Parts: sequence; structure tokens; C-alpha cells
Amino acid sequence: MKGRIIKILKFVLPLGIGVYLSWYFLSGLSDEDIQQTKDAFYNANYFWIFLSLIIALAGHLSRAYRWLFLLEPLGYKPKLKNAYHAVMSGYIINYTVPRSGELARAGLLTQSENVPFEKGFATIVVERIIDVLMLGGIVLLTTVLQTNSDQFEKIMDSGGEGSSMLIWYILGAGLLMGAVGFIVYLKNQKIKSWVNAKMLGFWEGIKSVWTMKRKWEFVFHTFFIWGTYIGMMWVSALAFEETRNIPLEAVLAAFVVSAAAIALLPGGMGVYPLWVTAVLSMYDIDFAAFGIFVWVSQTLLILALGLLSLAILQWRKK
Repeated sequence: MKGRIIKILKFVLPLGIGVYLSWYFLSGLSDEDIQQTKDAFYNANYFWIFLSLIIALAGHLSRAYRWLFLLEPLGYKPKLKNAYHAVMSGYIINYTVPRSGELARAGLLTQSENVPFEKGFATIVVERIIDVLMLGGIVLLTTVLQTNSDQFEKIMDSGGEGSSMLIWYILGAGLLMGAVGFIVYLKNQKIKSWVNAKMLGFWEGIKSVWTMKRKWEFVFHTFFIWGTYIGMMWVSALAFEETRNIPLEAVLAAFVVSAAAIALLPGGMGVYPLWVTAVLSMYDIDFAAFGIFVWVSQTLLILALGLLSLAILQWRKK
């Protein structure tokens, strides 16, 4: 009973925060903003929206294909379709508990391709480390491109004091859970032996980054993936008259805060449009509909493809 309650809280808590922030964002919209959003959905050039979705899909496929490069040195050659379905299923599961999709992704590959969970998860950790480095590079580039020296500080603080406190609460909870887990590890010999065995397989997965054969292809796909993320937002801007001439530095700044929003809450719910709107206003782009539109279109894509992939993998199990 207790375990079931914890599972429910893990789902309800982040979802509840996301719903609250969505309400907070929407309640702050003026009648003019609401009408502007309705007009945007009606008048958008859907050719560019469709193209942005194709670009996003290309990035998802590239991520699945790049994953194979890390698994190959471990002696596993999964089918691309299974890797893709695991990636997309992981995205949809991230909408429940943030970052839980990484665990699910490794588990789904274990079911479909018999890749040991700890090794598959280790390669995902490698991916995430590289992703953090890529995001750091984009943050640096965004900083360099700002013409106003105070601009980037405002961008990073665009979520306001409440959002900053939320980040600290989440970090604090994570540290507390880590401390409790470490104490349990030290006190329970059975758990300690199990963890040590899993960590050995995990280390083998981590080492795959040094032993993979197709390093340059891995580098190419890494830049391609992140290029699709930024390209998706830039192409989406072409769909609206208000954002058609958006400068590169504004696109990068909006992307940085949107990436932070997605990392913070399931799919960036509530925070994504709030922060993107705040950033664009710094560039005299008063168009709240853009953040809402991009978030809705990309979320619908993830929901459609993720649920389809999850259904396919579950159907194969039967």
C-alpha cells in the first residue's frame, strides 16, 4: 500500500506543479494575449510548423541511431527501430516523473534486445553528459551574442524568484534522497552486493565512449541533434509575422530557457511558454502565442509518437 502511494505521488506531484504553472501562466494573460493566441493558431503558416515537426522527428531518429554507436563496443547491435521506440517511449514516460524516461528507455531495450539494464543505462548517462556539454556550449554562444551585457543575466532569471525557489526545492529533495540511499547502501550488505554488481556493468557501459569505433559519426550526430532542436524553434518562428525576423541571439536565448523548462518539469508544462515569452519580450517581441504554439505542437508530436512506440513495444511483449 505504501509503495503504491509513493508511485502515485511521483506521478501526481510533478504533474500537479506543471498544471499549477500552466494555470499561473494562462491566468496572467490579458484578453489581448488570449485573442492574439487564438489568431495565431488560425493564421499560422502551417507549412513551417509541419517542417519544424519533420526537423524534430529527424532529431529523434538521429538520437536513436547515435545510441547504437555506444552499444556496439559492448557487443550489442540492437535494431534501429527498437532503439527508436525505446527513445520515444522514454520521452513520453518523462511526462510523468522528470528524467524517469531514461530508466524506462534502458529497461525497454532490455526487453526488446536483451541489453543488460545497467549497461544500457550507462550509455544513456554518457549521452546526457555530452548533452550537458552541448547545452553549456550553446549557453556560452548565447552569452557572447548578447549585445547588452546584462541581457543574459535577465534571460537566466526570466522565470522569476518562484521558479528559482522551485529549482532549489527539487535539488534539495534529490540530495536528501541520495543521502538516504547511500546510508541504506552502507547498512545493508545484500543491497550493497547487488549495487556493486550493477555498478560493474554500469562502468562497462560508461567506457563505451572510449572504445566505440564510429567516433566521428557520433560527433556528427551529436551536433545534428542539437542543430535540429534549435532549427525546430527557428523554423517555427517563420510561421508568424511577429517572429519572422527574429534574430539568432533571441532564438538561442529562447531555446536555452525552454531546455531548462523541459529539464525541470514534465515536458516543460507551464514553464516553457512562460519563460519563452519572458525572453522574447527582452527583444521587443511581445508575442505570448509563440511559446504556447511551439510547446503545444512539439508536445503533441511527442505524445503521438511516444504513445505509438510504447504501444508497439508493449504489443510485442504479448
